[in-house]
Amino acid sequence: MKELLRKYADCPPHQIDYTSLLVDTNIFGRGRALVRDEDALEKLATLVSEAEAHLDLDAAMRALDGEILCSSEEMKVSCELEWWAFFEPGCFSRVLYIGSGACPLIAFYVLERDPKIIIDGIDITPQATILCSRLAEHSGYHGRLRPFTGDALGLGPEQICEYDAFFISSAVRPKNDIIELLLAQKQRGAKIYAREDEAHPDFYEPVRVSNRDLLSAKEARARWASEKGALYPLPPGCEIITTLHNSVHSRQKPGKSNPTLIV
Repeated sequence: MKELLRKYADCPPHQIDYTSLLVDTNIFGRGRALVRDEDALEKLATLVSEAEAHLDLDAAMRALDGEILCSSEEMKVSCELEWWAFFEPGCFSRVLYIGSGACPLIAFYVLERDPKIIIDGIDITPQATILCSRLAEHSGYHGRLRPFTGDALGLGPEQICEYDAFFISSAVRPKNDIIELLLAQKQRGAKIYAREDEAHPDFYEPVRVSNRDLLSAKEARARWASEKGALYPLPPGCEIITTLHNSVHSRQKPGKSNPTLIV
């Protein structure tokens, strides 16, 4: 890990190749051979967060300048699983997106397909909230995508009970503590979806809670594979080894497309 850290040490945060960093640290690939060092791991986690934040902010700024958020293929990889496994069958009315960031692709994907749903987004970063608010208005979703700044662990029972569904991004921490809070205080029957990155458990907290009202990304991918007989495509750097066909879960080789955020 120390050697890998040196590879990125001189690179400014906004120039770090997010996909390359994910490939280098994927525990099913190159990351398997890394010698664990806690200090280096902490620094690498910071680099991942900064690289991800740059992509998120850059996507929002480009969209505000009139560019498309991403290609239809990238949007599909980012959002189709959760639409299929969670949003479409759930028929939710009001969702809280925890860790919504500046450019919540899944929110736009869902809002386009469900004309009645309202999505509130909570993020600890004020800059992300402001950009998301501007992007919501720019995209014609003012009043339906409503971001605000806050800490999900600070939500009270009266706030939590307003929602019939919760969507938690991969980068949220402490993810499992937040899930436990929601399960304890949500309205009866409200559902929770939690994203996770199995290939990078040190950077994106895995879901360790089990509950009938909770669906993790790992469970959603397993359901997809079982029902469709094929692995759900993941972006470069996030490939996982599965038991299906005893093969690596891969869409394409790294470096062949723009980085796709699964946050």
